[in-house]
This record gives sequence, C-alpha cells and structure tokens, in this order.
Amino acid sequence: MKTALNKEINIVEKYDWVDALRGYAILLVILIHSSQTFYVDSFIKKIADSGYLGVQLFFIMSSFTLFKSYNNRLNYNSANIIRNFFIRRVFRIAPYYYSAGLIYVFYKIILKGNSVSFINLLANFTFTNGIYLPAINDIPRGGWSVGIEMLFYFTLPLLIKICNSLKKTFVVFIITLLFSIFINQYQISVIASYINAFWNDLDASVFYYWLPNQLPIFILGIILYYIHKEIQFNIFIGYLFLTSSMCFYFLFCFWKPDIVTNWFKLNSEYIVSIIFVFFTIGIYSTKNKLVLNKIILKFGQISFSLYLNHFLVINFISYLFNGFLKFLNIYLVLPKKLINNNFVFMIMFVLVLFLSYLVSQFTYKAIELKGQRAGEYLIKRLNNKVNI
Repeated sequence: MKTALNKEINIVEKYDWVDALRGYAILLVILIHSSQTFYVDSFIKKIADSGYLGVQLFFIMSSFTLFKSYNNRLNYNSANIIRNFFIRRVFRIAPYYYSAGLIYVFYKIILKGNSVSFINLLANFTFTNGIYLPAINDIPRGGWSVGIEMLFYFTLPLLIKICNSLKKTFVVFIITLLFSIFINQYQISVIASYINAFWNDLDASVFYYWLPNQLPIFILGIILYYIHKEIQFNIFIGYLFLTSSMCFYFLFCFWKPDIVTNWFKLNSEYIVSIIFVFFTIGIYSTKNKLVLNKIILKFGQISFSLYLNHFLVINFISYLFNGFLKFLNIYLVLPKKLINNNFVFMIMFVLVLFLSYLVSQFTYKAIELKGQRAGEYLIKRLNNKVNI
C-alpha cells in the first residue's frame, strides 16, 4: 500500500517555482479588482490595470503542470489514464467551485436582492459556460477562466499526441495563434451576428474570454514544458531572462502594445504571455530566494481558493470602509485627498490580501484538499475493481 502511494507521489513532481508563479498570478488578479473598487491614482492604476493578465499566467502554469503530470503518469501506467485524468480534474475543481457558486447565489439573491438565471447557473455548474456564452462569467465571479480551462482539459489527450516535441508544439502554437488572429481580425463580427441570433445583446467581452482566444496561451505552457525538460540555462542567462522580462512587463503596463497592421492584430495578452514564459524560465533557472519567498509560495498553494474568494472579500471590505466614512461624515467633513490616495489604497489592498488569505486557508483545507483526496480514493476503488 505504502509503496504504491510513494510511487504515485514520485510521478507527480512538485516545484516551488510553480507555486510562486501562481502566487504572482493571484496577486495580479487581486490587484486589478482592488483598483476597480478603491481609489488609486493614474500611475498605480496603470500597473494595476494589467493585473487581468494574471489569468493568462495561471493558464500557462496549468498547461505546464497538466502536460507534465499526464506524461509522467502515461510513462508510469497508461491504464485508464484518460478516465483518471478527468476524475482528478473534476475533484480538484468542482468541490470548492460549487461551494463558491452557492455562496455567490446567496450573496446575489439574499444580500443584494438580485435575480439569478437558472440556465446560467446550470451552465456554470456543468462547466459548459465556456460554450453557453451568456453564462461565461456569471456565477461565481471569475468563473469564465474555470469554464475555459475545463474546455482545455478536453483537448489535452489530443494535444499529448500531437505536441510530442518542442518543434511540433511550436508549430501548433503558431497555427492556433494565426487562427485566433484570423477570428479576431476578420470573422468576429460575422460570428457575433450568428451568436446574437440565438443569444441577444451579448457583451463583446465574451470573445476575449472564449477558448479560441485563450488556446494559444495554453499551448505556451506546453512549450514551457519542453523548454524545461530539454534545455538548461546557466544562472547568468536565467537572470537575464528574469530581469528583462520584468522590465518588459512594467514597460507594457505603461504602453500596452497591440501589434496592429493592415493584415493582422496581435493582442497584447499574447505578447505578455510570451514575457511570462521568459519570466518563468528566469525564476526556475536562478531559484532566487527573494523571488521564491515563503509568502508568495503560500499564496500560490491556495491560489484557486483565493481566486474565488477575493471578490466577496473586496465587497465586504468596501462595504465596511464606505460605512465607516459615512459615519465619520456625520461629525466632520474629511478632505478627499485624505481618503483618495495611494496610501489608503495600499492599506485596503493589504487588508484584502490578508482576509482573503485567512478565508482561503480554511476553504483550501476544509474543501479543496478533501475533494482531491476523494478523487484519489475513487480512482483507487475503480482501479481495484478492474484488477479484480
């Protein structure tokens, strides 16, 4: 029993730098959502506004780890690998995703007095919100990325067969990138007209969320897998990648380059995702302890709970803060500069991080980990039945 368990642990390699990158990804996501709620001046706002790209960093890390673990298990024991893969993914995502969805339903109906679309709720709970576009980012908030990732899971067994080398994976990346450019540049209005014939007045943002726009970014994670596996960089090159990618990212924050010509438009999320790949190479090549610090690792380890929880935490802190200001205004009038400044924003941001972390530590241990263990238990039971 213990031997089998140890073999299972050995084939699923864990890297601190993956947790660190997930930690940076969730910090970016929380930063942009905090800046949309609390006042921040234009300089910090430009940095915060790029935080939406943290989701793309999540996609790259997810693709890398899934491709690696799938290949490791395939080499170890290919029996029922596709079945076991989907069991693991569902039990990894569903338990707290469903829990968070129910919390958001309670929040919207009871606390906010809003209605909830049953069809949208059903689409999110069956992970088909990436297909049924009216529901793509409804309940819970941020659920669009989960729906899109679930669609990517269905492509993974095929991608494992196609992307069996760095060269072939790069070709697939170029093909999916060109396809995405073609759709965004030439066909988006046609597709929108067809879709709106079924679902009226869809927001244009759905075409940012949907899989054709995100698939090239997932493929970058597979490219990263082969680079990590086949190419070793010395520490000098690692620091070159690390520092240059950070410089390019902050340059992007102040100058967002959609590369546009008469023939095509290359969206900025693709450019920054390539920067993220170089940043990742720099991190694992240097293993800099300042970058791989304990705080960022802890955030990365519970990043899924943090992603789902931070929206409500921001709303909660905003409610308390605005209520406190209203109370103060009964007795004195505070200058706007005393309330609306970067120092107050940083206090709010740290509070959001701290409270989100506390809540997420609980949900991770109480729900996420138990869900993962339940998935492994189910796989074990199914494997035992096959062996009998």
